[in-house]
Amino acid sequence: MSIFDRPTSKELLEAVIDFIDAEIKSDSYPANKKFKFQIVLNVLNIVKREVETGEEINEKFSELGSNLIGENEFTIEKLSQKIRDKEFDHEDKDLVDFLYNLTEEKIKIDNPKYK
Repeated sequence: MSIFDRPTSKELLEAVIDFIDAEIKSDSYPANKKFKFQIVLNVLNIVKREVETGEEINEKFSELGSNLIGENEFTIEKLSQKIRDKEFDHEDKDLVDFLYNLTEEKIKIDNPKYK
């Protein structure tokens, strides 16, 4: 549930994405501007995917990360510091799995076509 009225942030993003997409696909739109607006469209799609799934991913990896570092509050900075302080072996399976899975989720948001 959200306390915010409609349109939601997701709906607003979709409306802007649809508008820009339709504009750059039209034959009358200048080629030099199509490229620039394609970049804008790509950025908006990343933001949209993060709005859609970011909170779920954040919660999942905050919990997994807390278990990994043995602390209630997880941050990437804390994990990085523990790695720098050699509290984790670079071959630690749990660490490698955590970082691999986190990276995979981030890539799905940044570029879902990447395999």
